Amino acid sequence: MEQNSLNSIKIYDFVLRNLKPLIFIAILAFTVSLIIAILLPSKYRATVILFPATSESVSKSLISENQTTKGLLNFGTAEEVEQFLQVLYSDEIRKRLTTKYNLFEHYDIDSTQKYPFTRLNKKYQENISFRRTEFLSIEIEVFDKEPKFASDMANDIADFADSTINKMQRERAKQAFALVSNEYFRAIADLNFIQDSLGKLRDLGVFNYEAQSEVYSDAYAQAIAKGNKEGVRELEEKFKILAKYGGAYQNFNEMVTNETKRISLLKQKYTEAKIDAVQNIPHKFVVSKAEVPEKEYYPIRWLVVLSGVLSALLFGIIILAFAESLKKKRYSIVTGT
Repeated sequence: MEQNSLNSIKIYDFVLRNLKPLIFIAILAFTVSLIIAILLPSKYRATVILFPATSESVSKSLISENQTTKGLLNFGTAEEVEQFLQVLYSDEIRKRLTTKYNLFEHYDIDSTQKYPFTRLNKKYQENISFRRTEFLSIEIEVFDKEPKFASDMANDIADFADSTINKMQRERAKQAFALVSNEYFRAIADLNFIQDSLGKLRDLGVFNYEAQSEVYSDAYAQAIAKGNKEGVRELEEKFKILAKYGGAYQNFNEMVTNETKRISLLKQKYTEAKIDAVQNIPHKFVVSKAEVPEKEYYPIRWLVVLSGVLSALLFGIIILAFAESLKKKRYSIVTGT
């Protein structure tokens, strides 16, 4: 306790002995820090908070009979949050922002000098960031010297992420739709061909092989029993036609059944693929849009001045203490004490 008191007294005495230079250092540091604080460019902060939506396709959510679908109104899982973040970091969004906001000019980057894109990317990373929150939402953060510029860019980043995801999904869905469409209309054409063939067989008198065989057999037996030679000849001709085309009729009839089932399945796939190919729905739930910030986020000018003064005083005390210690050593050497 006594040792602490002695140390406090020594420090107090030291400050009193060097009060004038310390005051000078404080005034000088205050002046310099104030000038620096005034000259430091202001930066405004704008943020968007959003939840990614489920990545399930629209068609599956709306018309699928599968009961395990997630639904369009559900928030995304942790995996879908990471996927959305990857889209936010994509070159597509950076290029669109660069074009719309003319970032080379805005960040004072001469595109004719060496490594302009490297410098632009560095500025981009300094001023724009994305992070996943503990609630599985995403925070988009934009800093800029112009408050409206910051808020507009933050909101556009969220919208660009939506359109980028839709663009990627539509490109793939259109290819899938083209494949399903070809198969669907080919199946319809095949069914029409089979039905035309069945129509020609019906024109020849073949309607139902099994039923006709049974009816003709009964009629043939009755004609023979009655001695109806004309009727027997007519039935024999019908038997010949039935024997010649009956197998084809059965095959075509079975093909109609199979093609009808196939077309029913393809029609559902066709409808789903068509919905996915033209869909343009949001892939996010925006909790908080970016508003134009009213106050600058940094620098905190009073903190800059205070930090400058305290740092200068601490450095000054160290220098003065070192100088005083050195002076005492020299005096000891000279006096031999």
